[in-house]
Amino acid sequence: MTLRINTNIASVRAVRHLEDTDRKLSDSLQRLASGFKINKGSDNPAGLVISEQMRGQIVGLNQAIENSELATSMVQTTEAALTEVNNLLIRMRQLALQANNQGGSDESTLAANQSEIEDALSTINRIAQNTQFGNRRLLNGSASVTGEAIGDGLSFISGNLHTQSSPVEGYTVNVDQVASQAFLRGSSALSESNLPGLKVTLFEGGKTVQVTAKDNDTPASFFGRLKRATEESGLALNLALDSNHIVVWHRDFGSSHSFQAGSSVAGVLSSGADQLQAATPGQDVAGTINGEAAVGRGQLLFGLTGNAHTDGLVVRYAGPLVAEGRDSSGDVIFQRRPTTGKVGVVNVANNALDFQIGPNAGQTATIALPNISPSFLARDVETPSGFANLDEIRLDTARGARDSIRMIDSAIDELTLTRGKLGAFQKNGL
Repeated sequence: MTLRINTNIASVRAVRHLEDTDRKLSDSLQRLASGFKINKGSDNPAGLVISEQMRGQIVGLNQAIENSELATSMVQTTEAALTEVNNLLIRMRQLALQANNQGGSDESTLAANQSEIEDALSTINRIAQNTQFGNRRLLNGSASVTGEAIGDGLSFISGNLHTQSSPVEGYTVNVDQVASQAFLRGSSALSESNLPGLKVTLFEGGKTVQVTAKDNDTPASFFGRLKRATEESGLALNLALDSNHIVVWHRDFGSSHSFQAGSSVAGVLSSGADQLQAATPGQDVAGTINGEAAVGRGQLLFGLTGNAHTDGLVVRYAGPLVAEGRDSSGDVIFQRRPTTGKVGVVNVANNALDFQIGPNAGQTATIALPNISPSFLARDVETPSGFANLDEIRLDTARGARDSIRMIDSAIDELTLTRGKLGAFQKNGL
């Protein structure tokens, strides 16, 4: 039996080249269809790794741009609402100034001003509750650092982006030293013998008041003129007459608020005649929050920068109200009587908004939007009228009108500072 082998080298080569051409054509068509040079690992193993990483970066950058544009729109919506609230506050300040013009305001005018103030406060509260971007409410505290204090005379003021949310039991506030006001009490009582020619000088905040006794003055009338002159000159001082001894103390708490006083008769206010004497300095509150260091400024206690949990947390401790007797009309007189030790706890929730503005993890920007409800504005101001926040202001008394101006000014400062932060966040962060 014979064996025969048939070969055709030319045809084998033709088939091989045809298959190779068909494969290359298929790859080319796939690249044309997909738009990618590398479609599978066999095309370029090393290049595939690099290209996929770059493609992920490109997609991430495009999404980050969209995120930034969305955040910008949200910030612009917030700022527009704050602008309207700012306009309302300016109108409220105008009304408070008008009410403080006691000589030109009667009871009906004051009532009308108070009615408009209440309407403006209601409008601010409505803006706070209803301003939203999509379904997210912006200015009702749901996107801010909020808190609630439990304890007599203890109140939450503010927090920042670094303030951590508290556990269920809250952060314990311990006070080692209570805040006090600068104080000066004359050692010698006013009398008929030392009144003739008596001059009393008060110096505070760059302003000076000097009152000279008249021939027909009594201790009560001289003190009344001194007190009225102090109020009219805008000195931040309170005066009282205790057994005919002049007592002066600063309205604000803390070591940074002081004054000087002098009298032409030694002991009436200054220990020496015709010289200014500095008041006994006030003290700042001192203590800890959650066992972490804090620094006092008046009645405000600030969590130190770098604290693990309370960085930027601000609380006020004024002390509980205690009945001190009754005034001439029979009404009970209440005074704040702060104590040391554990004074309460504060619960904090940090709901600041995070925006992904970069293509990689951790490339975020954070902003906290304020709670502009009137009950949350101007809480850092201590007034003789006892207004705890902007929602409580009243214009029907001279003192109430003066204190309302201070409260409104504080609220305006809060909002303008917030608008500045939002502008910087939009311009630089986004």
